[in-house]
Amino acid sequence: MSLTAALFSGSSGLRANQKWSETTARNISNANTEGYVRKDIQFSTRSPYGGGVHVSEISREVNESINRMYRLESAKMEREKTIYEGIDEYTAFLGQPNDEQSPASRLGDFEEDLVTLANNPGDTSVLGATLNSAKDMAYSIRSASETLGQVRNGIDQEIKYEVSDLNETLHKMTEMNQRILRQEPETLDWTETLDEMDRLIDSTAETLDIRAQRGPDGRVSIYTAGGAPLVEKDEVSRVTFNQGNGVLMAGNQEITPGAPGIRGFENGRLGGLMTLKQDVMPKFQRQLDEMAAGIIQSFEDNDPSRAAGDAGLFTDDGSAAAYNSANIDGLASRISVNAAVDPDQGGSLYRLRDGVGATSPGPSGDSSTIEGFIDGLNDPRSFSSATELPTDISIKSYANNLVAAQQTERTGAEKSYSVARTAAESIETSRLSKQGVNVDDELQKLILIEQSYAANSKIMTSVSDMMDRLINIV
Repeated sequence: MSLTAALFSGSSGLRANQKWSETTARNISNANTEGYVRKDIQFSTRSPYGGGVHVSEISREVNESINRMYRLESAKMEREKTIYEGIDEYTAFLGQPNDEQSPASRLGDFEEDLVTLANNPGDTSVLGATLNSAKDMAYSIRSASETLGQVRNGIDQEIKYEVSDLNETLHKMTEMNQRILRQEPETLDWTETLDEMDRLIDSTAETLDIRAQRGPDGRVSIYTAGGAPLVEKDEVSRVTFNQGNGVLMAGNQEITPGAPGIRGFENGRLGGLMTLKQDVMPKFQRQLDEMAAGIIQSFEDNDPSRAAGDAGLFTDDGSAAAYNSANIDGLASRISVNAAVDPDQGGSLYRLRDGVGATSPGPSGDSSTIEGFIDGLNDPRSFSSATELPTDISIKSYANNLVAAQQTERTGAEKSYSVARTAAESIETSRLSKQGVNVDDELQKLILIEQSYAANSKIMTSVSDMMDRLINIV
C-alpha cells in the first residue's frame, strides 16, 4: 500500500469513526425518549484496493411487525379505557342498589313510607312524610337521568376534541412526508424524521385503529382499519363529526364504527366514545326511562279514583294527562309528583290516601288505595326488551336490576380495560427490547470506537512520520 493510500485509509477511518461516535451518542442521549428507535452504522470499503472505509448506511432497528401489533393493541386498550371511564363517571353517581342516592334505594324508602301510611292513613304527618318520600324518589330518577345527560354531552364534546386533534395530526403527517422527501436518505436526520413520523402514527393509533404503509421513499400513507384513506402522501381526508346523527366522515367516505358496509374502524379513543354514544349510554337512558314509565303506570293502574286519561300520583313533567308511551324518550328526566297531592302546589294531601281523583277527603281510616299502590310496586309488569333487563318483573325488582346491571357493566368494562392494557404493555415491552436503546451496549460501542479511533490515528501519525523522513532525506 502506498503512503497516499494509507493516508486516505486512515483519514476515511477517522471520518467513519466520527459518524459512528455521533450515532452512538445520539442513541445514549435518547435512551429514554419515547418512540426513539436505535440507530446502527453500516460500513463499506470504497474499493478492494485500499480505498478506505465509509458509512454506507445508518439504519433504524425497527420491527414493523411488532409496531403493527403494538398499535392494534394500543387502539384496543384506549377503546376499553374510554368505555370504562365513561361508564364509571355515571355509575359513580348512580351508586349501588342500597346506596342512599340510588333510585332503587329511594323507591324502597317510598314503599316503606307507604306501608307506614297504610297503618296510619289518617295521620297528617305520615301523609306529609310519604309525599316527601315520593318527591325524593322522583328527584333521584331525574338526577340520575340528568347526570347521564351530562355524561352524554361530555362524550359529544370529547368526540369533537378527538376529531380536531386527529385532523391536526394528519396534517402534521403530510408535512412530515414532505420533509422526508427533502432530506437525504440514510442520514441521521432522515432516520430521526422517520422516528417523528412513527410517533405521530402511534398517536393516531390511540385515536382509532389504522393501517400504515411506508413507501420506498419513506413517505407514509394512513388508512382506517377498514381501508378508508386518511393520509395518502401529501393528501389528507379531513375527518368530520355530525353530532346530530352521530356520523363520522373521512372526506366523502363514512367511517362511523358499527355502520354496515363501510370502511370504518372499531378501536381507539374514538371507537370507545362512539360505543358510549351509540350503544351504552342510550341503553342506560332507556333503562331509566322504563323505570319512570313503570312507576307512573303502576300508580295510574292502582288508583280507582282516577278518571280515564288523567294522570296518577306521578306525572310526565307535571302534565295532567295520563302516561303516553309515545313520549317515553327522556321520561326519567321529567317524572314528578302530581301537583294535585302537593299542598305547596295548591293540591291536597288527602289525595295521597284517597286517590288523585278524589274531590273530597274520604274516611281517615281507609287504606285500600294505599294498599293498592303497595301491591302495584310488587306486581309483575312488562318492560321493553331493549333495556336488556328482565322484562316481566315488579317495578321494585326492576329498579334493583337496573342499578345492579349498570354497576355490572362498569365492572365488566374495567376488566376488559385491564386485559387490554396488559396485552398492550406486553407488546410494548417486546418493542422496546427490539427497537429501544440498551445503554450498556452503546457504552461498549464507545470502547470500540475509541480503539478504532486510536488505530486510525496511529496510521495517520505513522504516515506523517514517514513523509517527514522522506522530506528530510531529500
